[in-house]
Amino acid sequence: MNTEREEKLEAVLAQFIRPIKGIPFEVIMRSLCSASVIKFDTTEGKNDQTLELIAKAMRAVCRAIQKDPIQRPRPNEVGNDIEPFVINMLKQRGLNASPPKTTTGKGKATGYPDVKIEMSGLPIYLEVKTYAIKSHKTTMRSFYLSPSDDPKVTEDAYHILVGFEVERTGNLYAPVAFELVDLYGLECDMKFEFNSDNKRLYEHERILRSERVPGPNTSDHDS
Repeated sequence: MNTEREEKLEAVLAQFIRPIKGIPFEVIMRSLCSASVIKFDTTEGKNDQTLELIAKAMRAVCRAIQKDPIQRPRPNEVGNDIEPFVINMLKQRGLNASPPKTTTGKGKATGYPDVKIEMSGLPIYLEVKTYAIKSHKTTMRSFYLSPSDDPKVTEDAYHILVGFEVERTGNLYAPVAFELVDLYGLECDMKFEFNSDNKRLYEHERILRSERVPGPNTSDHDS
């Protein structure tokens, strides 16, 4: 039987873990990274010219990979393979693009965002995503943000996502279209999860039975 204290804790926890919907992206970034997300206004300064350079670079990415498609057993790995093409093509068009450094100056492959473009004014953080045409307008979750003690977003900036539509032929993948998306104002949902680790999961007192099974070449077989 639960104690009164346990019942109160359960009630509080039930309230705490309810999903939160519709949080603006810029609010999340301000909270997680103490940095502002600026709306990408194409009528301001040289933003329109910059956007055209980025679009040309992404067009070149598609053409380069179409000539030599990416070979992968699983489609969710293709996005990582496209990132170097994105950086290379941006550099070829005079944009200072590279993987972003964290607050402490470290390089980190995982986590948002994938690319940073240094500009004379505000920098641009660029996230690289892929999608299949059949999932383009669905509600399948495809964009994730996680808190980090050493985030890759370190200053006020524009935040743009490039989504490549990828076609598959067997284990070969190639982008055939792209969309550049301003992340300012993007509504995000937050869903809590519970987790544990192997140390706690396999505690001695928790184990009901532990058995090592010998291979087929041993003489000890279960009848």
